[in-house]
Amino acid sequence: MDARYRSALLGPLLPAVTSLVVVAACTTPAVAPTPGWQPPAGFTAAPSTVSVADGRTLRLWVAPTGWYVESLASGRHEGAVGAAGGRDQYGVSVVLDGLVGIVPVDGAQAVEVGAPPDAVRTDLHSGVFLVPATVVAPADRDVLVTPLDAAGRPIASTSRVPISGRG
Repeated sequence: MDARYRSALLGPLLPAVTSLVVVAACTTPAVAPTPGWQPPAGFTAAPSTVSVADGRTLRLWVAPTGWYVESLASGRHEGAVGAAGGRDQYGVSVVLDGLVGIVPVDGAQAVEVGAPPDAVRTDLHSGVFLVPATVVAPADRDVLVTPLDAAGRPIASTSRVPISGRG
C-alpha cells in the first residue's frame, strides 16, 4: 500500500478512534472498592478499640442478639469471632487475645475486670465488654467482674466469672 494512500486513509480515522477510546474510558463505570468486613445486619461497632499483642487491634460489634470481636492489623480486617444469646447470665470468653464478657446487670454502664490493683475499667456496650486477655494470667480459670454505674460506683457485688474454654 502506498504511504500517501495509507496516510490519507488513517488521517481522518485516527482522531475518530482516539475519541472513541477516550469516550469509552470516561463512560465505563468505575469498579467499586471491595467493602471491608461487616458483621450481619443489626450490629454496630463499639466506639473504642482494644490493643493486643503483635500490634493488632480488636473491635467489638454488638447487637441485641449477640456480639462479634474483629481483629485488625494495621487497620485491615484479619478475622472475626461472634456469639449469640446468653444475655441473662454472666459470661467471659477468650477471643482473639481479648476477653469478651456479658454483664446481665440492669443499669450497668461500665465494669471493672480483674483483681485490684491491676483491674481494668471499661465501658459496657449493650451489656458487653472487651478488654485485653492480659488482664488475667494464662492459667487463670476465672476473672473478677464488678458492674459499675455511669459515675464508676459499684452497683452490684463483684462476681467471679469462669472463663469459657479454661475449665
